[in-house]
This record gives sequence, C-alpha cells and structure tokens, in this order.
Amino acid sequence: MMDLWLQCTDMPLKQYFDTNSLKLIDEKIEVLTALRNGATISDIPNYYNILELYPKSHT
Repeated sequence: MMDLWLQCTDMPLKQYFDTNSLKLIDEKIEVLTALRNGATISDIPNYYNILELYPKSHT
C-alpha cells in the first residue's frame, strides 16, 4: 500500500489518507491502484470513503 501511496500525486488524498490505519485496506489499495492507472476521482467509487483523516461534521 505504501508503494502505491508514494506514487500518488493526488493532494487531497495525501493530506487525509491515514497510512497507519489498516481499516478499509482493500478499498485503499483499489483506490490507489486506480489513481496510479490514471482514473479520475469521479470514476473511483470508494475514493472519499478511504479519507479517514478528513474532518467530520459534528452536527
């Protein structure tokens, strides 16, 4: 997973992706692989699900 993450240039992903978490590992690998292969965010169903560090609303 780290190799894929290091190859990624998507800044929102870099900022909010928890590299220490093993939650959603399969989804993370799928998203990182898709990004590496040139897919756009809108083409990746689980993109936003793996951004574990993204601030959550407290409403």
